[in-house]
Amino acid sequence: MFTVGDALTRIARQQGTKTALITEDFTLSFTELNEQANRIAWTLHDNGLQSGDRVALLLPNGWEMVACYFGIAKAGMMAVPLNVRWTASELEYAIQDAQVSVLIADPAFEPVLRDCQRVNCSIYYIEEHGKWQDDLNHASFDEPDFCVVDETDDWLIVYTSGTTGRPKGAVRNHLGTLLVALSLVMQFGITPQQVGFAMLPLFHVNSMLFVLLSVIIGSTCVVYTKRSVHPRDILRQMTLHRVNYTMLVPSLWTVLADAMASVDQSSLALEILLTSSAPFPASLRDRIMACLPHARLYDVYGATEYGAATVYQHTLHGVEGTVGYPVMGNDLRILDEQQSPVPTGVVGEVYVRGLTVIKGYWRNPMANAQAFTNDGYLTVGDMGYLSDDGKLFLVDRKQDLIVVAGENVYPSEVEDVLWEHPSVGLATVFGVPDALYGERVVAMVMPKANFVVSQDELSELCQRKLAPYKRPYRIAVVSQLPVGPAGKVVRRQARTLYLEQQAHPSEE
Repeated sequence: MFTVGDALTRIARQQGTKTALITEDFTLSFTELNEQANRIAWTLHDNGLQSGDRVALLLPNGWEMVACYFGIAKAGMMAVPLNVRWTASELEYAIQDAQVSVLIADPAFEPVLRDCQRVNCSIYYIEEHGKWQDDLNHASFDEPDFCVVDETDDWLIVYTSGTTGRPKGAVRNHLGTLLVALSLVMQFGITPQQVGFAMLPLFHVNSMLFVLLSVIIGSTCVVYTKRSVHPRDILRQMTLHRVNYTMLVPSLWTVLADAMASVDQSSLALEILLTSSAPFPASLRDRIMACLPHARLYDVYGATEYGAATVYQHTLHGVEGTVGYPVMGNDLRILDEQQSPVPTGVVGEVYVRGLTVIKGYWRNPMANAQAFTNDGYLTVGDMGYLSDDGKLFLVDRKQDLIVVAGENVYPSEVEDVLWEHPSVGLATVFGVPDALYGERVVAMVMPKANFVVSQDELSELCQRKLAPYKRPYRIAVVSQLPVGPAGKVVRRQARTLYLEQQAHPSEE
């Protein structure tokens, strides 16, 4: 069967003692990773869980998280990765909604879990002493034989970021997830001889897929385990382990580009650079490509629900704003509000259909009805258009659209202009209520470290680049912006912060 667990079993037989995972203080061979996954599967089974049961994971980056993913897959159960930055109430919601039977957690999260009032599942802490560890120590290394796992069985429930209302549990099966990983391997030309570097949180689909694709093809993957970003340490690890490919979000690429400017770039072995999850400014693209002229830089547009929808290979001073062409096996449509196709070049809602797209949301028929068309196309609310040659250009998320006196303003278009200022580190744009215009555009900007940003210069830049209705009514320069675990500015939180400051100006 073409399942996640079987993929690890097969590659472990082939690669054996070759290193599969490297962390700051621990390494696992493919054989050892497979044995750890088997032990986890048997331990879950011996504790009374059955095929289809949900097992939540509240773990930081490390080999344990990877082994749990594969162990749960081998046991025919469903993994529910939880965001390690969630509050007790957010954790409660996901655990209850997914009807979790067991939660595997790092001891560091015991205080927040104690605050969860309505969690009835068993909690096992990964630690040196305790029942879970004792059970693991006595579990079998052999391949699980207590269940038959089918490639169409569900494997993951991943909760979306919840930009509107409560997060939704996107359900991914074995086949669809493996096809995402393998299609990216083919797209980028990654080989077993190369070394990957996984830095983004493993509870996110993009980082999980990154590690999955590395493991199933027999490539060594370095997993970054520090809780905060240390650019020079990242470059040190990349140099030490001769890392060839990595995936970062644009804000992290910005930090790394700053660090690379002050080191010997010839010591880096980077060949394949991936970016995802947020718009990639042209100025940042050109900085990265100038630092690493022999590397290939790809933009991956996707979502928890899609996997990878499109891919685009950037070129120095190349086309701006596109996220490229559909990944093999995916079909894209741009539809209007009546779900009718729009002409080429006209903005509409992006819909995707393919084997890598989820079949639905967990216990949420209303969300399924809203997201899917009758013929199986799915939208996550992104707005965009197709060029004559089939490239997708994103303009923004539907729910972030700003309407100024009847004119549509897409925040990312304004943010791209602000990004052009050499002193801007992070920027976010949103709409605020206005009695005359309905909404006005507001920008919040955070300077790069040791830089100063002039509001007048930013205003002049926007005046040059944007139509009057798109220009920010107010530009606030701040020392910090709210950033989510994937490294993206959380626009709704920035908007809330701004409105609170306007309501209580004396507290700023």
